[in-house]
Amino acid sequence: STPVLLIIPSAQISLPVIPSSTHKGTWDITSDGVSFLTSSVKPGTPGNSVFYGHNWENLLGNLENVKPGGTVEIIMSDKKRMKFSVEYTAVVDPSKTEVIKNTDDNRVTIYTCTGFLDSKRFVVVAKPLK
Repeated sequence: STPVLLIIPSAQISLPVIPSSTHKGTWDITSDGVSFLTSSVKPGTPGNSVFYGHNWENLLGNLENVKPGGTVEIIMSDKKRMKFSVEYTAVVDPSKTEVIKNTDDNRVTIYTCTGFLDSKRFVVVAKPLK
């Protein structure tokens, strides 16, 4: 089963999930939804599930409205619904790649560009709701 829909109610985000990968350092990115990095783990399994997308109004433009304690929901292709609670948000330099590295815990990381000329990344980290 693979992620097919990302929902973040507090940011009015409900987007189809497009499987994406990297090729020689270039990241696939879609203009039709949010990208799921297929080299990261599937949501709900130990590790870091990575989602990313453009900060356009119709995509992740409202991501910065997400606050700790908010909810992220991921719908899988088998109709399973997974809910996550936002642990924290951060603005980082693009060089801070540790936010997308694999982890020992079970988490979802969602990020988009922010700042002057998209020079930074806005990152949301969420863990499974208990």
